[in-house]
Amino acid sequence: MKISVITTVYNRPDHLRLLAAALAAQTRPPDELVVADDGSDSATAEAIARRLPACGLPARVVRQEKDGYRLAAARNLAIRAATGDYLLFLDCDIAPLPDAVEVHAREAAPGRLLCGNRALLDEAATRTLFAAEPSPTAADWEQAWAQADRSELAVAADLFRRHARRRRWHVARPHKPKLIGCHFSLFRKDVERVNGFDENFVGWGYEDDDFARRLYKAGVAPRSVIESARALHLWHPSLAPQELKRHRDRPNRAYFRRWCVPARCVNGLHRPEA
Repeated sequence: MKISVITTVYNRPDHLRLLAAALAAQTRPPDELVVADDGSDSATAEAIARRLPACGLPARVVRQEKDGYRLAAARNLAIRAATGDYLLFLDCDIAPLPDAVEVHAREAAPGRLLCGNRALLDEAATRTLFAAEPSPTAADWEQAWAQADRSELAVAADLFRRHARRRRWHVARPHKPKLIGCHFSLFRKDVERVNGFDENFVGWGYEDDDFARRLYKAGVAPRSVIESARALHLWHPSLAPQELKRHRDRPNRAYFRRWCVPARCVNGLHRPEA
């Protein structure tokens, strides 16, 4: 099984550097890293081009021009460029612990969506990892894990189990158990079944809930690796539009809540001929 790690980046070259270092330190390294640049500035693009070849695993960058926040389109761009038959999605501010990819590989199965999560690092612990030269050691990653806020993980794992049970009873909401978009994996064929991410989602939010809903409708079954596939969220100032709060990005919310959503989107990974 060839594993491609898919990530997106926008003006966070240091976070991407740590993600690449964490992947290179895996007990089962991925076979490639594909980075989709969502229109970063020239300084970030230059830093990525300079650092990525030395990351210790095959890596390539694909880029789309800046036109707002287009996460769904960026992910599809990376999927098209990936050569693996298994896809592990990690945000660029996520650093998997050295055994995380091995957990995904062990639990992988056709028709299965593996849903992970992350523990939260504060600013000081994140800066300590940034300062490690040439890259963090296994002991550095374990120390960071010990310092991280892991309080949400047990709660998230329990909630996942409850929603998975409701899904088996056919009483779950269409997008539950919830997919946390920063850390999940599945076979490429299952991504193809739903035509990837719906690029009608532009701006903040709901593209992950939509992706999970369509996967479940297509018969893909969710499984939790929340507590077994350990990963860290590297601190950074939040860019979320806090003023929108629960109703963030109303156009996406309205589109998500429409009726009769098919499993396979139209404006996705592959588009019909014009």
